[in-house]
Amino acid sequence: MNKKILKKYTTIPPHLYVERSADKQLRDIIEDMQRPGYVLVARQMGKTNLLFNAKRNLETDDRKFVYIDLSNNFETELECYNYIIDSILDVLEEELWEIRPEIDEIRSLNRANHVTYTKSLSAILKSLEKDLVIILDEIDALRTSDYSDNIFAVIRSNYFTRSNFPEFNHLTYMLSGVIEPKDLIKDRNKSPFNIGEKIYLDDFSVSVHRGILTYHS
Repeated sequence: MNKKILKKYTTIPPHLYVERSADKQLRDIIEDMQRPGYVLVARQMGKTNLLFNAKRNLETDDRKFVYIDLSNNFETELECYNYIIDSILDVLEEELWEIRPEIDEIRSLNRANHVTYTKSLSAILKSLEKDLVIILDEIDALRTSDYSDNIFAVIRSNYFTRSNFPEFNHLTYMLSGVIEPKDLIKDRNKSPFNIGEKIYLDDFSVSVHRGILTYHS
């Protein structure tokens, strides 16, 4: 009886992961650091594994990744922002533990939600002194919120604020979901989310399928 090699995995192990053209496109966007990329694909097509593979291969001493699942139910815009910031602080605790009091102070000032978030990011980037890639997965979960417009407006603003606050040159976002960011913006009078680059996650070609079967036969 043949031994079963391929199993059902939630996260594909590195030795079984097969790269596609989307991996190169994602790599180029991250290394460029000039605009957010977003992976738009149906569920169970490998988008999360695509992001994990990028983190595994592209993370270095000078470039840090933080993966954040937005499928949690945030009642308010501020909860969502705080969750992102807290996730960064937790994942990069070794590098950022000293600035937690500064983040607490920023939050205590009770300024507008987007200001609190941006000030917190600025403090993180200044302290980290490295490139930071924030992966926001399951962005379609924001569809039922009344603040999704503001989230994407802030992401857009983080890129345009670089001329005044150079620390934001070290920040970029990767977004992933089943709905395009522009379709999550309810108020059409607001600036469109038109700075992102779509990443196409195509199925494996016939030749790649054959190669996989040959390798594991």
